[in-house]
Amino acid sequence: MPDQRPRRGSPDVFDFEGDGDDAREWLDTAYDTSLRLRGPMGTVHHQRHEASGVSFDRLRIDAPVRFDADPMPVLVVVDVLDGEVEYTHGSVTDRGREGDTVLASGWGMPFSGGGPGYDVRNTGVSLDVLSEAIADIDPEMTSSDLAFSSFVPRSAAAGAQWRAVVDRLSGSTALDDPMSSAEATRLLANTLLHTFDNNVVGDGALAARDARDATQSTVRRAQRLIEERAHDELSLSDIAQACHVTPRALQYAFRRHLECTPHAYLRQVRLDLVHQALREGTAHSVGDVAARFGFFNPGRLATEYRAVFGENPGQTLLRSGG
Repeated sequence: MPDQRPRRGSPDVFDFEGDGDDAREWLDTAYDTSLRLRGPMGTVHHQRHEASGVSFDRLRIDAPVRFDADPMPVLVVVDVLDGEVEYTHGSVTDRGREGDTVLASGWGMPFSGGGPGYDVRNTGVSLDVLSEAIADIDPEMTSSDLAFSSFVPRSAAAGAQWRAVVDRLSGSTALDDPMSSAEATRLLANTLLHTFDNNVVGDGALAARDARDATQSTVRRAQRLIEERAHDELSLSDIAQACHVTPRALQYAFRRHLECTPHAYLRQVRLDLVHQALREGTAHSVGDVAARFGFFNPGRLATEYRAVFGENPGQTLLRSGG
């Protein structure tokens, strides 16, 4: 192994130091699964800080080792501090060297791999903690729906952000304080979901949720808001926020159910309100009522008005006696 210089989370005293069958039994117990460790392994050094459904482990193995593991009951993210290690899930193999991060294991996810000896930090996140983070992002999804499409960070920046969060939390007393541990563990789980591509977070997941939110109910909520606030300045984002959907979902909903955009619908409603005011004689002038409903280009207003009502705004006002 390379020199043992100070590293992230380096403990002064390990919970376990040993080799052979004792080491294999210790690690099987620590990770609550059958790892089926093979090879000389050398001396195994293991230390754990655990609280509130998460765990931070330092694991050093001083000789070559292979494993063919059953699924673990937690998600485990590995930050490689020294040496090399690889993990295989199905037909996909990911290799990590010093400074790399790999998602090693999760529910229903057997894995295999090994290395010539390595020093790693393993962060375990429980089912309950991750379920709460998933509910924060999408209340209709649970941990049983979660599927990863990659076991390495989506970008170098995402990996760096993950390691920074683990650095802060693993060395913090926040997890030992019941008042702050829930917030800390939720931050960790949310960071995990934003680090590795999956169907809860990401462009594909967002597009799927937007398509699902593009319902008639969304359109009706938007229509009620437009009816109540047609006189106000309303942006697409304003309407989407009030409907508790994304702007893209709102666009999808209007195209699907009304075959127009939210902006076009809003403009049509306002055009109709201009027509009502002119017809009823409640407007002092065309310019007055046009400005009231956000029409500041007289030529464009006249063109749109004629296309819908068959006459110019001024003609409607004259017929009302205004």
